Amino acid sequence: MKKFSWMAIPAAVLLLAACGQEDETAGAGMNVNPIETAFNSPETAEPGEEMTLSVTVVQGEEVVEDADEVVYEVWESGHRSDSEMLPAEHIGDGVYEAETVFEEEGLYFAQAHTTARRLHVMPKQEITVGSPDPDSIVPDDSDDAEGMDKMEGHDGH
Repeated sequence: MKKFSWMAIPAAVLLLAACGQEDETAGAGMNVNPIETAFNSPETAEPGEEMTLSVTVVQGEEVVEDADEVVYEVWESGHRSDSEMLPAEHIGDGVYEAETVFEEEGLYFAQAHTTARRLHVMPKQEITVGSPDPDSIVPDDSDDAEGMDKMEGHDGH
């Protein structure tokens, strides 16, 4: 029978303590909160008038002034494959904007593809333009990943 070594206990305690300290400091300085993108844009517009698409990007309590990219994908209901990509401009205070014009009445969608601090979020907003015929509105059941195909060539992708 082997003899128990009392020296093994202090060595094991030191090893476990060192591992615990490494885990505590590994994330020091990193913000682990998710990126959140909230629309500021109105939910209605008039045909032929310029509209500002606007979002505020935050992480926890901090506004994000250094987003890698914010690109609006805009399409009319039922026509996701014909969407248009509009790069946003940072105007300050975590706000990113782009201008667009909806030429015809209808239900449109704007999706803000937001990449910041190695995270990506894609919130979507409905915009009713004019007084569209309810029969012309097609529910949006498109896969949000469809828009990612159009993101190639933009920074960070």
